[in-house]
Amino acid sequence: MKSFTLIELIFVIVIVGIISIGAINAIPDNTLENNTNYIYSKILEKKANSLGLIANMDNGEENRTVCITFTKEWIKNDENFSKVKFNLSNRIKIIAQNPTICFDYLNRPYKGKINLLTFNNLLYNTSEINISYNNKQKSIVIYPTTGDIEIK
Repeated sequence: MKSFTLIELIFVIVIVGIISIGAINAIPDNTLENNTNYIYSKILEKKANSLGLIANMDNGEENRTVCITFTKEWIKNDENFSKVKFNLSNRIKIIAQNPTICFDYLNRPYKGKINLLTFNNLLYNTSEINISYNNKQKSIVIYPTTGDIEIK
């Protein structure tokens, strides 16, 4: 009589199942924070890429600026050129106040296409990129003139 009965084994399995369901629900979901940090780092990368561009006016403007269009497709296409792979969640929603932000060779942010002669698209107000997931939201703010970037 050194064995367990079938009822005892089923009872133990049910208890372990109930405990595991509670444990799974206790694990925090960091999807929003991870995706926001990834998008933030991509913006910083593009901003840094623009800093060293040659300011020679004989070059075409496409050689003196770096633009970002805030869509999932941009992130996935940009990832094709990166050695680091990140799996952006399909349930993440990206809503940008200005759908395209460009940085010139001095890291000044522009909304849309850059005209380095007139500066008519220079960003004069803060621009927010809202990232939402499961009814939670984080924002990335790009400040005018300086191009500083902050996660809120």
